[in-house]
Amino acid sequence: ALKLIQYTRQSVFLTGKAGTGKSTFLKYVCQNTRKKYVVLAPTGIAAINAGGSTLHSFFKLPFHPLLPDDPKFAGNKLKDYLKYSSDHRKLIKNIELVIIDEISMVRADIIDFIDRILRTYSQNMREPFGGKQLLLVGDVYQLEPVVKSDEREILNRFYPNPYFFSANVFRQIELVSIELTKVYRQTD
Repeated sequence: ALKLIQYTRQSVFLTGKAGTGKSTFLKYVCQNTRKKYVVLAPTGIAAINAGGSTLHSFFKLPFHPLLPDDPKFAGNKLKDYLKYSSDHRKLIKNIELVIIDEISMVRADIIDFIDRILRTYSQNMREPFGGKQLLLVGDVYQLEPVVKSDEREILNRFYPNPYFFSANVFRQIELVSIELTKVYRQTD
């Protein structure tokens, strides 16, 4: 996993049960990578634990479902809607590695919206995520996406389920899955 992150642009899904070292690996990557990176998470607590910020605050995401066919976000309307500062636009353009912790809590529509943002602000519409490398960390057996009942109905029209891996962008990108299996966490 470390070699893929350090020496390639390959996106990686790192998973494993509690105590297998996912957070330790994430911290190690942050301390040792030469790539320009950002650490994000779906909730405030997860963001604090990972040493980053929330997806919503970093990308200025709205809290309603982000539908692939929403005309509000088509073409240049996305930039008008998000209103990023010039520093923030430059930051997004220069990032090489996007790390998302607790990825199991992130809905598919949010992943597709982040893909759209990264393509737009990287000025690279042809490559998934604007050509950025992703490190997605989490365990789909621990936490699932929070979806209110009215949102579920809307999202079901576009996605087979709300999990991040149902995002449309993953049909265009090979995501390498690596599972950590040895439990290292000691008893309290």
